[in-house]
Order: sequence, then structure tokens, then C-alpha cells
Amino acid sequence: MKKTFEQHKMLFIWLLFLTMSVIIIYITDLANGHIWSYLDLDTDGRFHVLRIEGLYQALKHGQFFPTVNMSFMNGFGYIANIFYADLWLYPAAILRLIGLTTAQAFVTYYVMLNLATFLIAFYTYRYVSHNATKSLLFSFVYTLSAYRIFDMVRRFDVGETLTLTFLPIVILGVYEIFYADAGKWKFLAFGMTMIIYAHALSPILIGIFIFFVILFRTKALIKEPQRIVKLIYAGLTAGVLSLAYLLPMFEQLHRTKFKLTSPLIDIAQRSNSFKDVLVWSFTNNLYQEGIGLIYIVVALTIPFVIWKEKNPAVRDFAIIGEIFLLMTTKFFPWKVLENTPLKIIQFPWRLNMLITILFSVFLVADPLHLFEKRKWQFILIGLVILLTLVSESNLIKSYPNEYDTYTSFNHLDSYSIGSGEEYLPKETGLAELRLAPHAPVVKSGTVKITEFEQKGSRLTFNFTNAKEAKVSLPIIGYYGYSSKKSLGNVSALKMNLKTGLGQVTLNGQGIVRVEYVQTWIQKCSRIISISSLLILLITFCIRKKE
Repeated sequence: MKKTFEQHKMLFIWLLFLTMSVIIIYITDLANGHIWSYLDLDTDGRFHVLRIEGLYQALKHGQFFPTVNMSFMNGFGYIANIFYADLWLYPAAILRLIGLTTAQAFVTYYVMLNLATFLIAFYTYRYVSHNATKSLLFSFVYTLSAYRIFDMVRRFDVGETLTLTFLPIVILGVYEIFYADAGKWKFLAFGMTMIIYAHALSPILIGIFIFFVILFRTKALIKEPQRIVKLIYAGLTAGVLSLAYLLPMFEQLHRTKFKLTSPLIDIAQRSNSFKDVLVWSFTNNLYQEGIGLIYIVVALTIPFVIWKEKNPAVRDFAIIGEIFLLMTTKFFPWKVLENTPLKIIQFPWRLNMLITILFSVFLVADPLHLFEKRKWQFILIGLVILLTLVSESNLIKSYPNEYDTYTSFNHLDSYSIGSGEEYLPKETGLAELRLAPHAPVVKSGTVKITEFEQKGSRLTFNFTNAKEAKVSLPIIGYYGYSSKKSLGNVSALKMNLKTGLGQVTLNGQGIVRVEYVQTWIQKCSRIISISSLLILLITFCIRKKE
């Protein structure tokens, strides 16, 4: 048996990861055909589910790169795709295409994300340590960390969950550039690109982390300035690969004033008291944004054992993790930074993502040599699994009203765009949109409208006897909508600045045909990013053969 295991060790590890990927969400997402889904209007849960649903609907109608998600707001559309890239949602949308329900596709997607996180954590740690056992330990403590499970089953924050999936690649890249072989800067470039396409705010947090690493490594960087050059290479490469996301976003921001430019959240009010951080973490409370029992113990231990750690990277990561933990609390003067760009992160406790992985590195580095024996490694893994399952069970028992059937999960309010309503035009009101008829409305002048039809982001109708008729259309008039294919005297489509809806002016008779046409910036940026990726991959393959 032992010989068989050694011969097929990686196969067994993959099977273990797959099994655990199911087990760790079984209680909350699979048992009894129920899913614990805190889909309150003030959370991002419904928003992300509708993102997947919108991508699925677009693919079904032959639109492979949709810009406006038409599943939102009963067909008025929401340009979330520009600000939240869809790249990593395609697997979930494809699951819908092959016949799975919304709930089934979402849960299966979660299993896939769990497996991907296990594997990425395992292989990135093994790349540095060359130790399969420690890599296995790292993959378990990181993938089953309390904050990651909180993001998945409590917040339903697909963006942050994806960030946590790719974060080990970024940390590996930072390690190589600042502490090891700076020539391997490509890890950081690709890791950052993956995260940029996952969650818009996470790169800012990573930028803060890199800033602290630079401070800690200033002396070494003065002696080895080429490391900063490699960091610049990584940043430029990630930027080029991300142009397909960044340029269309800046284009829309330039053309339209969105609500996101006037954030409603006071970052200083969103930090937590030190007492709350301790209580939520020690109780492994998945309803609140703690770091969990394992990591709060690590945090309290670090000041007393940091001097035993000889690896400068592990030591620096641990100290930076402690600084970030302090920054999540009211001890940190966020009020002073309220009017700085840092306010865009909204919640200081988003830093828990970085705290989790930095403390994971320190824990598995094991400066006290607690886990040198296989027995204690298995005990730690068992403890992490037990904590996860017990905490999920407590979540369901404490909040049973959120334990929904798959049937109820499949029917979501399409107006669930998040409490901030960030991607609506600034003057547009969600309450008014709920009441607005989903049909062309004559605002002034006279016209007879017939045969109105809408399919996704395309709508058509016939008109006769029009005299300077201003007609409001049942779509939000985002930049890119065009009426050029219309027949007759039809004006260019413009956004009504008071309602945010598209509007055209009609005279005579004809046919209105409106559709979203991707801008040249959207098309060119996609071509540049894809071409750059292909060139990089071909270059790497050629160099590897040499």
C-alpha cells in the first residue's frame, strides 16, 4: 500500500483535494438540496449570481464578450461587466449552458474554486520549499482559512474568493523578486493579471503589501537595484495583459459620471474594535469578518517567536501581517485617510485576505518546529477541517432563515445590484427604475409605436406619424449603445441625464433598431492583451526548449 501511494502520490493528493473541495461546502451548499445563501439586498451575493446568469444569457444568444449584463433590472441592463471582468465566470456560465440550474451551477463552480485554490496553494508552496508534506499543510490551512470560507458562504463574494484563489501566485512572485531570483518576475506579472480580472479592488491591497515589502527591503534594494527593475517589468506586463479590462473601464468613466465616483461608505466607520476582532476570531464566527481561531493564535504568537525565524521573507511577511491586522482595527487612524485614494478599499478588513496568506506562510514555516513530526501535521489539518465544519454548522443553526432551497435560490430579484449601486449613472434612482415601464415611453411630441421587441441588448420597434417625438427607451443609455441601424429619421441615442435611460428623437416613420456596439477601444484593447499573452507564452516555450 505504501509503495502504491509513493508511486501515485500526486494522484492521491489531487483526489484528496477534490474530495475536500466538496466536503468543506457540503453542509452549507449541498446537504438536503439547500444552500445557505445570505442574499440580502445589502450584500453582493445576488449581484454575483446575476453576473453569472447574465453571462449565460449572453452566450446563449451568441454574444461571447458582452459589455452590458442584461439579466439585471428586468432587462434595463447594468454595465457591471466593464468594472467586474467576466473572465473567470465563464466556467459557471458554461455549466448553465449544459443544463444545470442556477444553484447547481453556482455550487459546482464553488467546488471548482476550492479545487483550484488547493492546487495553486500546494504547487506555489512546493515550488519554493520542495517539500510536498509542508505544501500539503499550507494548502489546507490556507484554503480552509476562516476568512476565505466567510467570503464564500457568508458574503458570496466571488470577486474576493477568486482573488484568494490566485493570491499564492502573487506572493510567490513578490518572494522571487525581493528575496530570491528576481528573474522570475513573471509569477508576479501573471498573478496580478489574474487578480485584476477577478476583483478590481484587490490589486490596490496588493500594492499596499508591495509598498511595505519595499520598505522592509530598502537596504537590500540599494545593493541590488535590478530587483526594482524586475518589479517594473512585472507591473508593465500585468498592465498590458490587463488592457482589455482597464481601458474600457476608463473609457466608460470618462464618458459617464457613475455613482461609484461618490462612494457612500465611510472607511473610518468600517474598521472594527480590537475586542470584536478577538471575539469573532477566537469563536471562528463565519458570520463576521474575523481571521479565525488558527490565525488569531498565530497573530498573538508572532511577537514572541519572530526572532526564531531565520528566513527574512517569512519574518517580513509575518510582521507585515501584524501591521495589516492593526490596520483593520480602530487603532489605525483611517479618519486621516478618509479623503485619500485609499478610501476606495471601502472596508479595512479586506486586508484579511493578505493577513490570511501571510500568516499561513509563517505558520507552515514553523519556526518553533512544532510540526516536524507527521503526527502533528495531521492533527493541524484535522483541526482546520473540524473548525470549518463546526463553524459552518453553527452558521446554519444561528441563521436558519437564510438556509434556502435550490428552487428559491434559482429565482432572484434582478434589481439586486448591491447597496452602493455603483455602476448606475449618478442621477439614476433604482426605485424609479423599478417603477418604470419596460417599453418605449413618449416624453414629448407625438408618435405611434408598434411591434416593440427586445432580445438582450438589442431592441426594435416601428413608428409612424412622429413629430419631434422624444422617446425614452427601456435600457440604461451607457456609452456604446447605437441607433445607427435604424430606418427613417432617428436621432443618435443619448442618455437622459435625469433618468439614465437611453433616448432617441423621431420624425416621420421608420424602424428603431438599437443595440450595444463595442467601441474601438474595447476591441483594440482585447486584441492587444490577447496578442501580448500569446507572444509571452510562445517566448517562454522557446526559451524553455533552449
